[in-house]
Amino acid sequence: MLDELLPAGFTPEVIDSMFRKALRLGLWGFLEPEKRALILVLRRWVGRVKSPVLIKILEEIYVEIELNTFRGRALFYGVLVALRSGLLEVLRSLKFLLYLGISYLSNPPLFRFLG
Repeated sequence: MLDELLPAGFTPEVIDSMFRKALRLGLWGFLEPEKRALILVLRRWVGRVKSPVLIKILEEIYVEIELNTFRGRALFYGVLVALRSGLLEVLRSLKFLLYLGISYLSNPPLFRFLG
C-alpha cells in the first residue's frame, strides 16, 4: 500500500514538486536544515536518484510533507479509525481509508475522539 503513495522514482521534477509543496504548505521553515539542503541540492541534480540510502531519506521527507496535506491527514486518520474499529481487512484498501479519514475530519471537533 505504501508503494501507491510514494512516487515511482525521485527525479528532479518530483523533488521540485516536493519543494514547492513544502513552501505552499508553510512547512519549509519547519523542516530540518539538512532536509532542506538535500532538497535544494537535488533540485539541481540532472539524473535520477539511485542510491538506496538516499531514496529512503527522500521517502521519509516525502511522507513528512504529505502528512501535512489534507489527503495525508485523511489517510492517517483513516488508518487510526480502522484500527480502532477493528476493520483490519480495510487496511489494504487505500480508497476506503481515504473515505474513512475524510468522514472523520468532516465531523465537528466536538465529536472527534482522536484529536
